Amino acid sequence: MLFVTMSGAGFAHADNEQVSATLDNEAANGKRLFDTHCLACHTGALPEAPQLAALQIYSPERIVTALNSGVMSTQALMLSSREQHEVAYYLTGKKVAEKKSAEPEFLCSDPTQPAGKSSDPAGDLLWGWTGWGGTAGNQRFQSQETTITAATAPDLKLKWAFGFADTTRVRAQPTVHAGRVYIGSQAGTVYALDSESGCVHWQFQAAAEVRGAVKLLSHAASDKQVILFGDFKANAYALDAESGELLWQQKVHDHPLATITGSVAADQDHVYVPVSSSEVVPAAQEGYECCSFRGAVVAVNISTGDIAWRYYTTPAPQPTGKSSVGTNQFGPSGAPVWSSPTVDGKRDVVYITTGQNYSSPATGTSDAVIALGRKDGKPGWISQVWANDAWNGACSRKTANCPKEDGPDFDIGASAMLSKTSDGKELLLVGQKSGLVYAMDPDAQGKIIWQQRVGSGGTMGGVHWGMSTDGERLYVGISDLPTRNPYAEGDPQPGLHALDPRNGEIIWRKLIENSCPKGLKFLCFPGISAAVSSSPGVVFAGGLDGMLRAFDATDGKVLWEHLTRRDYETVNGIAGNGGAIEAAGPVIADGQLYVTSGYDKWGELPGNVLLVFAPEESTENTEETQSSAATE
Repeated sequence: MLFVTMSGAGFAHADNEQVSATLDNEAANGKRLFDTHCLACHTGALPEAPQLAALQIYSPERIVTALNSGVMSTQALMLSSREQHEVAYYLTGKKVAEKKSAEPEFLCSDPTQPAGKSSDPAGDLLWGWTGWGGTAGNQRFQSQETTITAATAPDLKLKWAFGFADTTRVRAQPTVHAGRVYIGSQAGTVYALDSESGCVHWQFQAAAEVRGAVKLLSHAASDKQVILFGDFKANAYALDAESGELLWQQKVHDHPLATITGSVAADQDHVYVPVSSSEVVPAAQEGYECCSFRGAVVAVNISTGDIAWRYYTTPAPQPTGKSSVGTNQFGPSGAPVWSSPTVDGKRDVVYITTGQNYSSPATGTSDAVIALGRKDGKPGWISQVWANDAWNGACSRKTANCPKEDGPDFDIGASAMLSKTSDGKELLLVGQKSGLVYAMDPDAQGKIIWQQRVGSGGTMGGVHWGMSTDGERLYVGISDLPTRNPYAEGDPQPGLHALDPRNGEIIWRKLIENSCPKGLKFLCFPGISAAVSSSPGVVFAGGLDGMLRAFDATDGKVLWEHLTRRDYETVNGIAGNGGAIEAAGPVIADGQLYVTSGYDKWGELPGNVLLVFAPEESTENTEETQSSAATE
């Protein structure tokens, strides 16, 4: 649950002068519940839990949502609605409002104006960034960019900023095409923004947080451009890209803690939905029967929303005995799919990457790359890169549900990249939290061609969310936080690294020095956890310290940098602030650079903004553009 120490509660630090520092009856009861159930979680026992300073940013409404139906709903099952309100009151010093206040609006003057259309025969839209990896191979390389180059990158200036209300993390990556920017939010709102001004063409409310990038596809059978995405409650959606109209909605997994964190992928027939879960969190409780979730990829019919096939990454969990405190245990479990699937039309397969098992026994499908048939979801081959990795939150707290393997938690959270090297060889390029990078042969059952250690690895080390390649070089961002585990090897290497994709040899390294100021309430570190992106001659990467940088692709020289860790005046009137750049990577499209800033987990810096940059000459008339594009 969302708990901190007494000294950090909302009543002790509330800005509202009307709130007394002395607890009234409701707040006192909230404190009692707070102390009884999960006090330890937000005082360091569970590193993923938001820090006190992040909780103080929350609204009481958001805390109630988290307790009632969000990530903390399992821990709060014993709390009544009134008790949830009391906890929220205690933490924030504010009571839940009877009516939700309206957000400031920045509507486009002609919200029905259609976006432009251009596509290739396969349905992948051109001249934009239309999904997680930008291309079907997930290479995160914008080959068609000509405006932002190594010569013009130093001239990048902020063009506009968009703020998300009641938000402490912006995890979703924007999708950009033909003058539109599509992006989901922590509140579950999906926006269609104007790329020039940031005004809102339309918005759609999903049932829960939207964490991944939406997939934009030109669907030949329906003659529509469709938007495809998933939410935190494991619902998949299809919307009409022009209007935001819901075409269908489908629940893809029946586990109560199943989530969709990775971005969906699609072809003309199916939407491929990766499914992960939050079960590692309640597993830290000794009374929780661990564990029953198993990862999956679900293929949904793009026209009807019907489920075509579902592939589970482990067999169904079975009873395995009792824990040391007498709680029933189950296994195998876990092997979640955190990343966006990679569609390979040539071989008629979809590649997925998996995380660790949650409970014993460990399986051969965790920490692996798996090739599934596009039509039926049957596995063609499985290439595991790390065996016996079973881990959950109990291992951090040294409680009874930690599996006997007590593995390193070396998920593959990054998509497998299908890319052709300069010598014409197609490879799958894979990065792991271990700090290892692999090249696999897609024509030889995923045989490992080479592997290279780039970082020391760890629970918060190595490669987290994605690499980038232009065929000549493979660009690898390394996190390598100081918090290490026994499986880490060598010295931390936080920064950006370029490898030769043909053989894995390191071409250059650019380690980032820690320049974070002392006294920050949050974790600040220069490691690169968010996905890396590139265009000809330039590589873009954002750091956990909030610094966004452009690197010269040939030698790693820093060409430009912008500290996103600050306040912003947003075009839609929401108070904006940047923080850590985590998960979602930069997007390069049509002469502009897009990045989100702010992440409140693992003690990192919260934030709530989408930032858009362009070379200085392109930003001179931004105010006029914003004024003419929006209503008065």
